[in-house]
Amino acid sequence: MNDAQSPLVRPLTGPACWTPASLKPQEWIYTLSSPEADELKRCADAFAGREPRTLKVSDIQLPNVGPRLKQARRVLLEGAGLFLIKGLPVDDGDESYLSRMLWAIGTYLGIAQPQDAAGALIHHVRDTGVSVAGRDNIRTFQTNEAQPWHNDGGDLFALLCAKTANTGGRSLLASAYTVFNTLLARDPELVRTLQAPFHFDARGQQLPGAGRVQKVPIYTWHAGRMYLLHKRHYIDYAQRFEEVPRLTDAQHAALDAFEELCEDPAIHLAFDLEPGDLELGHNFSLLHRRDAFDVSSDAVSERHLLRLWLGAPDGWPLPEVYRTTREYGPLFALRDPLVDANRLT
Repeated sequence: MNDAQSPLVRPLTGPACWTPASLKPQEWIYTLSSPEADELKRCADAFAGREPRTLKVSDIQLPNVGPRLKQARRVLLEGAGLFLIKGLPVDDGDESYLSRMLWAIGTYLGIAQPQDAAGALIHHVRDTGVSVAGRDNIRTFQTNEAQPWHNDGGDLFALLCAKTANTGGRSLLASAYTVFNTLLARDPELVRTLQAPFHFDARGQQLPGAGRVQKVPIYTWHAGRMYLLHKRHYIDYAQRFEEVPRLTDAQHAALDAFEELCEDPAIHLAFDLEPGDLELGHNFSLLHRRDAFDVSSDAVSERHLLRLWLGAPDGWPLPEVYRTTREYGPLFALRDPLVDANRLT
């Protein structure tokens, strides 16, 4: 079993065990005031011409927005694990401006983490006219296809909506803890199975020296906390490799039950992101997905989101099983007490 521990077969507790009915909007949604939005715009404009990665915490001055971001960070790491900030000034902003603004926000939440093998720190989430099917290195964020339930890399993800689709693209969020508890109540064998290793296709983005397949549980109980790593479509894609064993009946049943619960409206939130919305989530406890968008058009969709993966130096202790994963592996260096202090200032 993972990290030499027995699987957890008791309910999880705490604020991350939410349902749509239990969440109050004021607990996870905040709309910026006009002065706060103006502050963000001035900040982004002040660094025109600079690459976002050159900006550090000491460069960014957000006296009004900063406390809101710190509040969101507490909710993400120790609370419900999700937060939505509305009213960011994105109108008429070019990609450079949007990237600087998102980066400035990110400095209050954590340290940007690589999102691919090339080390990119900001990804533009939009339709590039390609499909995941038949392509070993294409990821769903590069398409207009429905994105299955999953979590991202780093401790936190930040998604800034710049443009919406004409049709579709709805966002959905679900508590991985609520899913766990519901599965446990249905059949403890389901959660036992999900705490044993699965094989994930790394989609060509594996860490140096790591294999093309990651072997890791979906749920990992470690240091008194439950952790998540889930991408059902990447589990299915890994089945094409000869070195990967076929999924067992028990694994199929557990995966299907997991997905069924995520799709339950009593468990997930569903909403449309609007331009100026910033969706934030804690990857260890939160699942998200999106619907397909603009599928009836022959043209490439204009829907555009910008994404950061963020690491928290003070984040949860990491299970050893994550060390070679592309999602969480880079966090080990960030948690190292010998990490270069210049990265944090």
